[in-house]
Amino acid sequence: MKTLLIGINAKYVHTNIAIRYLHQKVKDIVNIESEIYEPSINNHLDEILAEIFRKKPEVVGFSCYIWNISMVLKICQSLKQILPSTVIILGGPEVSYEGKDFFQSHPYVDYIIKGEGEEIFSNIIEKLADGLPVYNSVGLLTREHDGGYCAEVSVSDLPFPYAGEDMQQYKNKLLYYEASRGCPFNCSYCLSSTHKQVKLLPIERIKKELKHLAQADGTIKFVDRTFNCQNSRTIEILQFIKELETGSTFHLEVTAHLLSMEILEILSAMPKNRVQLEIGVQSTNPKTIKAINRTTNFSILSEKVQSVNHMQNIHQHLDLIAGLPYEDIDSFKKSFDNVVDLKPHKLQLGFLKMLKGSKIKKEAEKHGYKYNKFPPYEILENNYMSYSDISYLKDIEAVVETYYNSHKYDSTIAFILEKYSSKFNFFEDLHHFFVEKGLLNKNISHDDKFKILLEFGQNKVDRIVIEELLVFDYLQHKRTHRLPSFFRQQAKLKDTVFEFLKNEENTAKYLPSLTGKRPTEIYKKIVVEKFCYNPIHCKKETTFVLFDYTQKTGLFERPAVHLVSL
Repeated sequence: MKTLLIGINAKYVHTNIAIRYLHQKVKDIVNIESEIYEPSINNHLDEILAEIFRKKPEVVGFSCYIWNISMVLKICQSLKQILPSTVIILGGPEVSYEGKDFFQSHPYVDYIIKGEGEEIFSNIIEKLADGLPVYNSVGLLTREHDGGYCAEVSVSDLPFPYAGEDMQQYKNKLLYYEASRGCPFNCSYCLSSTHKQVKLLPIERIKKELKHLAQADGTIKFVDRTFNCQNSRTIEILQFIKELETGSTFHLEVTAHLLSMEILEILSAMPKNRVQLEIGVQSTNPKTIKAINRTTNFSILSEKVQSVNHMQNIHQHLDLIAGLPYEDIDSFKKSFDNVVDLKPHKLQLGFLKMLKGSKIKKEAEKHGYKYNKFPPYEILENNYMSYSDISYLKDIEAVVETYYNSHKYDSTIAFILEKYSSKFNFFEDLHHFFVEKGLLNKNISHDDKFKILLEFGQNKVDRIVIEELLVFDYLQHKRTHRLPSFFRQQAKLKDTVFEFLKNEENTAKYLPSLTGKRPTEIYKKIVVEKFCYNPIHCKKETTFVLFDYTQKTGLFERPAVHLVSL
């Protein structure tokens, strides 16, 4: 019996861990041929349907999430018409809280697995392969049976989802991995709170599996909701990650106030970009924090985040959620300012989603929530924020994403932010500038984004300073001897720079990797620019900056820069 497991991912570079678990559980069952198929939501629906039809599966299993459920249901409806005997099974968080009435509006679906599906799915496949009826069981939703509670499995019975796979095919991709299931916390907006206990994989097994995954030299994203829920275990895993010989990056979602001194010491010794930390702040409003069942101590969180920032080897994401209970627009601005003051490498501004099965959805009436009834179920408004407020924050999010999270304008943004007592007000002002210029929701080129920031910034501070900082930022991302026309004229230094490069002492000091190369060769790999404002030390003085594009430094792999004398 041919079984096709389908994970329609949010992006091409992602992998689906759920269908791999199922594949590993059934691939060795007698008379079962199991295959994985992973398109993305960017593939055309007809393209995916045609590929499924070509494979002629007798059973298809779809992994269902908020980002793909609409597409999955459309495919299933068409699939049942062209392959009517194919059994269609759905599973995943987006269908785990459905009832029997789901089949009335979706008659083309045969079974739904509620909760953890590894054991149930393999049982279904065995029964179908043997021509036996699929019996009612906890976690299995059929037209006749409501499935009871969501199913749960023992982690000791879980297979390694990537077993037998050549990891080189995943180079530069994002691989999902889990070392635990469940969460010790009970955040009302999160589905992990529905798992009443944390189930931990054995440490030695984790080490073995991480060593295998690390061969991909990609990003390994732990889906554990609280990676550092147990201190001694966290220390052992981090120590192992630190000592791996790999180019992989490990993305970990942690609770900041649980980062012990021992953990911080290990993090400080990590190779650069070996680890990324994602920290959910969500809000700094105490009433909001209490309402969503969190126990955040922002003072301790701030201390830990700043400690990691000082290490300069670890990328930190800090998350905020707009639309939480008791958080009005003024309260959100304060939360925003509190987080930006910590200087995260990425500020992830999300909007509350009323997920099926979540506690906060059950409290929707209490807080006056209005929300989209279709995926991803984002809120429209509540008792504390109007729809206008939410829309406004989405515009602010776009500005933050472009000018803060991209890290293309770091020197300039950092300088301007220092002029604002409220960091949120800066992004507001920049947003208003976009509106005034009719630029909102327009496709804007790379160079024009610099031009816009120059026009905006010169009305806030000295134009010469802003322009010099922007030129510095521009040259950190693009090697060129011809700046865009909206910048001041680029210094004509070619002859002077050649004389500089002919001096072997200069190349040995500033460009050791290029020692012995001819000046004409070196010139193609560097830029030397004259500044009337020192962009590194932030003071008015004539400065010559050498950009070495053969050497990458810092978390963001920028060219090495040196102050030189010409």
